[in-house]
Amino acid sequence: MKFTYYMPTKIYFGKESIKNLGTAAENLGKKAMIVIGKSGAMRRYGQLDRVTKELDSKGIEYIIYDKILPNPLDSEVNEAAKIAKDEEIDFIIGLGGGSTIDSAKAIAITAKGDLPFWEYVHGGTGGGKIPKEALPLIAIPTTSGTGTEADPFAVVTKKGAKEKIGIGYEIIYPKYSIVDPEFTLSLPKEQTAFTGMDAFFHALESYLNVGHQPTSDLLALEAMELINIYLPVAVKDGQNYDAREKLAWASTAAGICEALSGCIAHHSLEHALSAFYPEIPHGQGLIALGPAFFEYISPEVEARLITVSKILGAGKTAIGFVHALVRLIKLLDLPKLNLKDLGVEREKIPEMAENAFYTMGKLFEVTPVKLTKEDVIKIYERAYDYDFS
Repeated sequence: MKFTYYMPTKIYFGKESIKNLGTAAENLGKKAMIVIGKSGAMRRYGQLDRVTKELDSKGIEYIIYDKILPNPLDSEVNEAAKIAKDEEIDFIIGLGGGSTIDSAKAIAITAKGDLPFWEYVHGGTGGGKIPKEALPLIAIPTTSGTGTEADPFAVVTKKGAKEKIGIGYEIIYPKYSIVDPEFTLSLPKEQTAFTGMDAFFHALESYLNVGHQPTSDLLALEAMELINIYLPVAVKDGQNYDAREKLAWASTAAGICEALSGCIAHHSLEHALSAFYPEIPHGQGLIALGPAFFEYISPEVEARLITVSKILGAGKTAIGFVHALVRLIKLLDLPKLNLKDLGVEREKIPEMAENAFYTMGKLFEVTPVKLTKEDVIKIYERAYDYDFS
């Protein structure tokens, strides 16, 4: 056994942990850029007010950048980075879901460099440069899904191109993450489902990754068990604080798993899917692909999937895990499940398979099954009209 454990982020977890923001901010500087989404949800539901109140209490200046899309673009990253330079920003606060915090990480890199963001991307048409510095970052998640508050990764799409690619650099680990479950109480039903399943798949993929290790194994199993129990509860009753708290921890735990062991090719397939169809939320794409993907690779990872199947209360077979996964998805009461329902054009499948390798090919290298382009086409085809009944 051989592995590296590195987790430099200080995490404040629990109810009213937002009250730690002022002290954390004081350690990073005197002027912040708060990055939020374009939808206006952070203003509408009061999370932005709670953040600015804590900054005001410590005399921290701030400006707000509010143009981030659900599938964030490099153009907004570049624009925000220029503003951060011009305004002499000391640190970035990412407030929102994974797209917002990922964008904050990308802005943090670009604001300290002399190149546009895409030059720091490896894969596709990325420039392959290594950033040397980044502005310090505070992450405040308002969803329980991406785990980006606990990892060094960010995913951004190149404007005008079908390239949705993840980056990963130690310098973009958040300095502080504030995981306050109260900030997730306003999350709508479908977003609760999509982000919760994103966290589930982070945990599962790290558990199957060839680089899995003891800590990520333990956290992955705990995260999957919690999501299996509490995600249907939170979808049914978004104000159930106990369920929200359990999911918040499951998401952060899965984020740690992702940082320690990483995702596998399931995420590569979804990045290609939402690069072609950016209107499909990331978690929804993972749900649509999940049963077909894990059913396809199950013979090669039988022992590990049997362990997961037991955690989910589904018996002692790898295919029992797939049945448990479908059962969990059905409990989320989503109107559209397979690729056909999502409006995917079947004739695009070969292009998406090519894109999965072109943009996120490195995840195939850590997948415990060797997958070819033909295998990926078969998985997409199976997911196209997968029967969730």
